[in-house]
Amino acid sequence: MDLSVFNPWWKTSEVPSELLGLERHILNQIWAFIDHRQIIVLYGIRRAGKTTLMYQLISHLLTKKRVLPARILYFSFDEAVTGLINLLEDYSYQILRSPEPFADKTYLFLDEIQKLDDWPNQLKIIYDRYPGLKIIISGSAALLLRKGAKESLAGRFFDFSASPFSFEEFIESKKVHIDPKNETLYKRELKLLFREYLKMGGFIEAAEFSDNALRKYFKESLLERVVFRDIPESFTINKPQVLFRLLQICAQLPGMYLEYKSLGNDLKIDERTLSNYISYLEYSLLVRKLYNFSLNLLTSEKKLKRLYLSNTGFLWALSYREPDDPLIIETHFANLLRSQFFYRSPQKQEVDFVLSYEDHILPVEVKIRDRIRPKDLRTMVKFMNRFRCTHGLVISRNDDTLFRQGDKLITIIPYWRYWSLKKEISKFQSTIL
Repeated sequence: MDLSVFNPWWKTSEVPSELLGLERHILNQIWAFIDHRQIIVLYGIRRAGKTTLMYQLISHLLTKKRVLPARILYFSFDEAVTGLINLLEDYSYQILRSPEPFADKTYLFLDEIQKLDDWPNQLKIIYDRYPGLKIIISGSAALLLRKGAKESLAGRFFDFSASPFSFEEFIESKKVHIDPKNETLYKRELKLLFREYLKMGGFIEAAEFSDNALRKYFKESLLERVVFRDIPESFTINKPQVLFRLLQICAQLPGMYLEYKSLGNDLKIDERTLSNYISYLEYSLLVRKLYNFSLNLLTSEKKLKRLYLSNTGFLWALSYREPDDPLIIETHFANLLRSQFFYRSPQKQEVDFVLSYEDHILPVEVKIRDRIRPKDLRTMVKFMNRFRCTHGLVISRNDDTLFRQGDKLITIIPYWRYWSLKKEISKFQSTIL
């Protein structure tokens, strides 16, 4: 096998520019772990940019650390399959040509490693055998859920989720100047950009697709491939078509309440199978499940649950909604906030999302309507009184104001004011966005 095909920097001492793309914001977080012994694991949904992140890390190694090009090996199991020991032997014979080839620091990038049989044990062997190897792997969302993976690699890895572009990265890719300190001045531009972003969901390679091409891309290149190929490779699935039907239902009913019995009857599967199928969609990062908030986490697990698609592009492609439809905007924030909870009282009063971090609680509502009146905030105020929190956040269409009642403060910010929302959330938990 000619490994030079995968490693053009062996000849040129640089990564070809067409492989690098826009530098991702997460790159610096990953780079901070490059000198640690542990394996770096990049996981995420298809087409989210895991391979590009690998090339960006390789470029950093060449330019920032001045690593010898021959000491960096990239291999994709999407293109060919070989055992790891055989791969290292080929590499040593073709390039390193040393009696102790891995005595010096060497960087090994293994892309789409889940396609390699028994990869956790193979990886453990070379990790333990060659301390001089720094290993970076990438794979599907369910990478570390493969039987035995976490057990075999316990204490040997740091994992990072590679997501599609954020709205900020999308703006950078468009090379549009927006002053974050003067968002209101750019209201029209931000709304148009946000509409475009919600439709393509941050999958930057599809940014210039026509609507028909974009729907085909999401359905065939992403959703169908994950549902009919990737998930059955990791889990026992008798009816993958039911998985796809679940995605379609979720697109028609964003934030749907999970009534397992009635939904199972509709899909003609039992409740246990339905619960498993939803878990598989979660593991594959296609959906996000939220729990009804309670101070007792065990109680939350047993109460009502809601389900959102994990990306607005999926929702747009499967539902034919307009990109700035309120439910698409709500889905965007369900994922951006990485919320685990919503709230529904016994009287069926609801708060869209509840962010909970240590002893702090922040209720968040998405109200995309012409005007927000004090009566629209009653449920949030009741929630704040019950759970003794002093701050709340409402994401609006255009309203931009503060609402006070006693010691309660509710901040109202338009959905298109990305940086203002980011700042407001960061006050609560700096790691959310």
